[in-house]
Amino acid sequence: MTISRGLQTALTMLVLSVLIAPTAGCGLFSRSKEKPPEVSQPATPPLPAATPAPPPPPRRPSGVRIADEEKLKTLIQGKTTKEEVRGLFGIPQEVVLAPGIETFIYYRETSSGWISRTTERVETLAIRFDAKGVLKDFEYRYSGR
Repeated sequence: MTISRGLQTALTMLVLSVLIAPTAGCGLFSRSKEKPPEVSQPATPPLPAATPAPPPPPRRPSGVRIADEEKLKTLIQGKTTKEEVRGLFGIPQEVVLAPGIETFIYYRETSSGWISRTTERVETLAIRFDAKGVLKDFEYRYSGR
């Protein structure tokens, strides 16, 4: 009777695992009843109470346009902050950093069709902030219906 090389290797591994496993003490199957010695740790001072983190900005529901005319009218150059923008439009899909300028980019594509997808509308909103986090300018573009 001949045994293939792969089967011989598998049988050897099985026999070794049965022989070695009971003595290895691998946690769950360990036969050891001894408890590990406890190590005393020096007392650490309690941490000061942390202030709770502000809630994350809301996410834009699917199927909703990025911006309408009323939201865009609330963007005021030199006054609107990054936090206010996040409150209006949610978390940006991209944040681009350049020296002295930070840009939030929001984009959305609406498409239809099961087999062949057809793009119906594409929207992009780019909002630029100065080094202080105040609105420098913005650009809203869309195509489609």
